[in-house]
Formats: sequence, C-alpha cells, structure tokens
Amino acid sequence: MKNLKNIIKCAAFDIDGTILPNGNTKFSQKTIDAFSLLRKNGIVSILATAREFSTICDFLEQLKPDYFIGANGSFILDCNKNEIIYEVGLNLNEVKILYDEFYNDNFNFIITDVNKSYYSKNTNLDTWFIRPNISKYEELDFNKVIDKRIYVITLSGENISNKVDLINEFINKNNLNMEINSTWSRGIFIGPKKTTKSSTLELLTKKIGYSNDNLIAFGDSSNDFEMIRDAVYGVAMERANWRIKSVADDVALDCEYDGAYLKLKELKLI
Repeated sequence: MKNLKNIIKCAAFDIDGTILPNGNTKFSQKTIDAFSLLRKNGIVSILATAREFSTICDFLEQLKPDYFIGANGSFILDCNKNEIIYEVGLNLNEVKILYDEFYNDNFNFIITDVNKSYYSKNTNLDTWFIRPNISKYEELDFNKVIDKRIYVITLSGENISNKVDLINEFINKNNLNMEINSTWSRGIFIGPKKTTKSSTLELLTKKIGYSNDNLIAFGDSSNDFEMIRDAVYGVAMERANWRIKSVADDVALDCEYDGAYLKLKELKLI
C-alpha cells in the first residue's frame, strides 16, 4: 500500500458500533476531534449509516460531517448546504404488497420516509435505537406515507432472521423493486434494489471529483460489508464478524476505545 496520506481524500464511517457504542447518544471527544482534524487535513468526512432523518438525533451537529448517507444508501445530504443531493425511494404500493403478505402480531413493520417513521401495531418502541427519537415515530397510516420517498422498511420480531429466504422469494416472485440489505437476529432492513452504502458512496465520491480509490471506510456490521470491501482501504472494527474482516484491509479497536480515531492517527490521516 502506498502512502495513504497521498491517496485518501474521503473518509466514511458507519455510526452504531463503529464510532458510537450502541445505546449512546453522545460521541467521545476524540471522535469529535477526528472529524475536525479530517476537515483540517482536507479529507471529506461522510457518515454512512442505516440511520435516517427520524433517527439521526443531533449527530450531524455533534460531528459536523460534510455528507450524511442515510438509510443504507437511500439518500445523500450535503450537510454544509443542508440539501438532499441524491435520493432513491420505495414505491408505496409495493410496500403495501409486502405489508399485506407478512404483517402479523409477531411480525412488525416500521416504514420510514423522508419525514417520519411509521410503525405497525404491537411494534416494540422501547429500544435503545428508537427511544431517543420517539417524537419522530407515529402509528402507521399509509395515507401519510410519502410515495417514492420511502427510504427503508424495518421488519422485526421473534425468529425473523429465519424468514429471510421466504421474504426474498416473495419479493422476487412479485418483481418488487426492493431487496433485503441487512439482517440481524431480531430484524431486517429492506431498501431500494441495488442500493447499498457502497453504491451511494461511489456516486458521491465521483460527484465530488474522486472515487472509491480515494476512500477509507470504517464499519462493523453486515450493511458495511460492501463499503469496506470496495474502499481502497477498508477498516473493520474488532467486534465485526469474520465475514466483514475477510474483506477488510485493517482492523481497529472498538468504539468504546476510540478505535477509529486511533486508526486514523496510526495511518497519519489526522
């Protein structure tokens, strides 16, 4: 690897589990300093996360990144101009088709558009992810959901990860323009087809005169796989599983120990 200082022009970070411990709403001072130092060194800073406008809290104010890629790649916000410069959304009728097929008391939906997150009855809202943002959540009313500006569907429930194949089969059979882009033990994210953090990072880096060959990316989860793989220098957090680490160029200490900050220091990028 050549001197990264001469190559890296953009730095992308997942949030939860990467630069912020799960359940926290305040970044460490070293993480805040990292973003300030990146700016000072002329490196574009990007948050690339599953979070969207309902769940981003005051993170943009805390970190002051240049760009916010949200909902696993469904939109790009230019933070300096407070302007959405790219977005791709789900079709409301297709979302209804999926909902009608799979919603039940043990299989809950949260449908997130540009303004709000709408939850089905019996959805557990008492989680570390939702609790700080509860004012942005409303009970689902399809008449309020904005067509083609639906960024992500979150499915949750017991043993939901066992339903991935069934959901994929239904999506493909009905030719729905959506796909599962991340799973965990009690949840599934569904977004627009062929949309990932990495694909949107590629669009953004080209738009600002660079490419993924100028990108360092930090992440810890399945929705970070592609951006860690496709960045010229991908960094997995220590907590990441073997699959994520298998495509990474490096491993950083976890966010509880300011791993991203320390890795940027080690690589002489800040």
